[in-house]
Amino acid sequence: MKKLLLILLCLPMIGFGQILSPSVVSSSGASYSNGGVIMDFTLGEIVIETFSNNANILTQGFHQGIIKIVLSVSDIDIKTKIYPNPTTNFIIIELEKNVNADILVYDINGKIVIKDKLNDEQQKQLDFSFLNQGNYLLHINIADKQSVYQINKSK
Repeated sequence: MKKLLLILLCLPMIGFGQILSPSVVSSSGASYSNGGVIMDFTLGEIVIETFSNNANILTQGFHQGIIKIVLSVSDIDIKTKIYPNPTTNFIIIELEKNVNADILVYDINGKIVIKDKLNDEQQKQLDFSFLNQGNYLLHINIADKQSVYQINKSK
């Protein structure tokens, strides 16, 4: 009888005692989700240590999120001219045919500094005169295709 009672008391611990999904125990933190984006963070963890074998990785310390990066964007197949480069005041974007496209210019920190559109147009002039000297990335997005160009802004 005692053995049966002992087995019944220990069985839930054996069967449910292991969590297979990633989890963290910390003094503070939260989890937020919005559509397809999930953000988890924790505070107060000061020790980092990682153990691994062929099948598993255990990281103690900082919360380890699941990172998924999808790169399924292909280059646009329209001949594009961008001039003058380097520039002091403006650049001209010329495409071989009229298109609807989004134009984004990013600074070196990844901040959008210029946002514009091509609405059934073949040519667009962008004002760079207010930007500081440096390198910028020009993104031209047409549907699910994208081309990126480096623009050098000089004095």
